[in-house]
Amino acid sequence: MCKHTITVLVTAFVLAAASFLPGPAQAQSSPAQPAVQDVASKPIGNVVAATGSVTIEHVNAVVVQANLPNQAGQTKVGDLVYQGDVVRTGADGRVSINFSDGTSFNLTNNANMTLDEFVYDPNGKSNSTLFNLSTGTFTFVAGKIAKTGDMKIDTPVATMGIRGTTPHVEISGVGTVKFATLLEEGKSKVTKGAPAAQDPKPKNNLLKNLALCNGIDRTSPELQIDGCTAVIDSGERTPAAVTAYNNRGDAYAEKGDYDRAVQDFDQSIKLNPTNAKPFNNSGVAYLKKGEYDLAIKNLDEAIRLNPNYVKAFVNRAETYQKKYEYGRAAHDYDEAIRLEPNSKVAWAGRCWTRAILGELQAALEDCNKALQSEPTDAATYDSRGLTYMKMGQFDTAINDYNSALRFEPKLASALYGRGLAKLKKGDRVGSDADISAAKKIQAKIGDDFKRYGVQ
Repeated sequence: MCKHTITVLVTAFVLAAASFLPGPAQAQSSPAQPAVQDVASKPIGNVVAATGSVTIEHVNAVVVQANLPNQAGQTKVGDLVYQGDVVRTGADGRVSINFSDGTSFNLTNNANMTLDEFVYDPNGKSNSTLFNLSTGTFTFVAGKIAKTGDMKIDTPVATMGIRGTTPHVEISGVGTVKFATLLEEGKSKVTKGAPAAQDPKPKNNLLKNLALCNGIDRTSPELQIDGCTAVIDSGERTPAAVTAYNNRGDAYAEKGDYDRAVQDFDQSIKLNPTNAKPFNNSGVAYLKKGEYDLAIKNLDEAIRLNPNYVKAFVNRAETYQKKYEYGRAAHDYDEAIRLEPNSKVAWAGRCWTRAILGELQAALEDCNKALQSEPTDAATYDSRGLTYMKMGQFDTAINDYNSALRFEPKLASALYGRGLAKLKKGDRVGSDADISAAKKIQAKIGDDFKRYGVQ
């Protein structure tokens, strides 16, 4: 595939999934001075925020510090970066890096970036940057090199020439690339009929709202809603508002306000009906509301738009479970596991479904697989307890129900299941106590177990 050089000048913007804002200062040892002051040994930036799995491999830097040359170690705030470094984030990783010319880079999960070239002299005229982005999602604020020199960003399909804008780049694992940019520097909303507001830091305000809207550093739902509202009110409609409405909907859902969440997801869909995420999220909100047919409708559309959407398959499977359509639920879990073999949620969900369908040995295998990844998950122990009880192994079932209740003491299904298992063993007193406690939590829990084939 041939590459093309493109210059990013558009002014639409999308939201990043990581913060540009510096993290809190942390005490650390000062790095030793490099023995050789060549380009490769001079730091060109530093890490200002890092969460999850983040590593920086120093290929060329001749320095003594925690992350040694030619080795990769867990990255922390304050770590230096050098020309030639390779920055990687894991499935849960996010990192923000500030460079000496004022450029700020954000990488979200499963990203890979190589700092091939960085030449910056505040008084020079030959400044240049070439960073290679191979996978992941990146958002960055261009610094002085973009304005006074030559800043290029290489991707699998094109080399971008940056001219002072703030691009957002998404590169899939198969090499497809999507581009957009943030607002141009200095552009701010002006109220009609009033003098323009004098904001000395419009970009910083925008970045702060973006960070809040994206829930950086586990932002509270209230602050996330405020940030997303500010982005929506900024006057930029797409694609910024698509993401802002979606993220605000997520925040409302986290607060349990599913009606307002659905309204925001609908707005996101209206602005971009080809985006699968708000369809999935709306489906989950309807699932929480108990409106299962509407949930299925939205999840169907999410999967149609993105046939590899693992979370949508899992969410639709859970909805089918609520509708007692266990065969369809099992099929969706099959698809989720085929697409993501390490999905603990899918293994656990299929275990429960297979237990209800009477596929007991297969259910045990699924539960065991899920517990390997998450040995403290109460729901999976509950599912395996049901499986053992249907197999007539009541002592083993009671042990699993005990484990489930150790991690979630008010899990009604585990209390009721343990009560039935005790009854099968002749412990009527213990059985009555468990079943009574379960019914106080969930009055009709007995009807559920009848559907499971256990009485």
